[in-house]
Amino acid sequence: MARSSKEPWLSGYESRPSARLRLFCFPFAGGSASAYRGWSAGLPQDVEVCPVQLPGREARYSEPAFRSIPELVPVLADVLRPMFDLPFAFYGHSLGSLIAFELAHELKSRGEEVPAGIFAAAHQAPKYPHGPAVSRLSEPDLIAHVEEMNPDARFSENPSLWKLILPILRVDLALCDYYVYRRRPKLSCAITAFGGAEDSGIAEAALNAWGEETEGPFSAHVLPGGHFFVAAERERLLALISEDCRRLMT
Repeated sequence: MARSSKEPWLSGYESRPSARLRLFCFPFAGGSASAYRGWSAGLPQDVEVCPVQLPGREARYSEPAFRSIPELVPVLADVLRPMFDLPFAFYGHSLGSLIAFELAHELKSRGEEVPAGIFAAAHQAPKYPHGPAVSRLSEPDLIAHVEEMNPDARFSENPSLWKLILPILRVDLALCDYYVYRRRPKLSCAITAFGGAEDSGIAEAALNAWGEETEGPFSAHVLPGGHFFVAAERERLLALISEDCRRLMT
């Protein structure tokens, strides 16, 4: 597979000449495109993984981050448009689910190509309120919150790493905290929702409510683990995504 120069927005993108579907992957709060490193190996050969790198992190650390989802999605629609020449789908984890959802609506409102499917992981359906704002928590409380969501993070043991990630984490969390759901005509694409069995912040009803956002097929899967099953249950997650991608390509 030849590596393509799609910087800065598609960090880690690897071209697959036989691709029949592109899977754009959007990060969780504080996350980056590197969260999807290695996904290509777990998906069908005709699926091309496109990890989206947002400003404010990794190689784009010096760039200003977006402060709202309505500000971000039109830019994504513009910069990713050349990659929509193949059928495509979106995967979003947590914050990434909202970005994927709103980008699909942005494309629909423009009369442009829309995703064949959306994989919404670790986030309640958009119509559900996000809950108490966490982006304004004190540093100790925010560390405790993050480590509760992701016990492997251990930021309390690595203060230098925490200082590095804190600014972009607060900005990203604010995107969720101040997200405003707008009722619009339903999408027509397939939606698959994924949740973690131990993710206490997302009730089963709130996960299943993703199905109310589309007139297309809907399914939901609850995987073992908490909010970050994207890492702990990657093999099972990719197997389920692979099944759906095959259906989207038929």
